[in-house]
Amino acid sequence: MAIKEGDYHVTASSGKLSVYTYKEGFLSAVAHDLLIEVTNFRVELHVPAAGMSLTTVKAEIQANSLKVICAMKDGLHRHDLLKEKDKADIEEATFKDVLHPDKYPAISFRSTDIQEKEGAYHVKGELTLHGTTRPVEIHARTTTGKDLKGKLVLSQKDFGIKPYKALLGTLKVKNEVEIAFDLSLS
Repeated sequence: MAIKEGDYHVTASSGKLSVYTYKEGFLSAVAHDLLIEVTNFRVELHVPAAGMSLTTVKAEIQANSLKVICAMKDGLHRHDLLKEKDKADIEEATFKDVLHPDKYPAISFRSTDIQEKEGAYHVKGELTLHGTTRPVEIHARTTTGKDLKGKLVLSQKDFGIKPYKALLGTLKVKNEVEIAFDLSLS
C-alpha cells in the first residue's frame, strides 16, 4: 500500500521520534542503554500526483527537546532502572557535553531522492546535525498508507560529535545511535 497524494505535516502530537543509545566500555555492565524521545519536531511530506520519485521530505528537530524516557535492558523498556534525577542528569550531560543546543539549536533533514517499492521507501537526503551536513539513507515503510515507520543509524563522529564518556573513558556511549520514527499521516 502506498502513501496517497497530499501534503502531510507531522509533529510530536501525531508522531513519535526516538533515539536509542547503547553503552560500551569496561564499566558498561553498570550502565544502561537508553530510550530518548524527541518532544519538539516537525516533518513535512509532499507527495505529488506524479508519484513518489518527486516526493519531498523536510524535517526539523529542536536539539534541546530530547527527553530520556527509560533505560533499555535486553531490548525491553525498563522504567524502573532510572530515577527522575538520573534522567535529568543524563539530559543535562547530553545538552552540555554532546549536542550543544545553544550553539546548534536545530537538527534538519532534507530529502534528495526517494524510491518506492511495494510500500517500502528508500530515502536519501542530507542531515545537518551539530553544524555538519552529511548524506544519510533512511529505510521506511507504510503498513496502512496513512503511517510511515522507519529508522536510520548515525555515527556521531561523522557529525563532529564526541560520544559521551565518563569515569576516564571506562563508561561510554557507542558512536552509533539509532533513530526510529513512527508517524501518523492523517
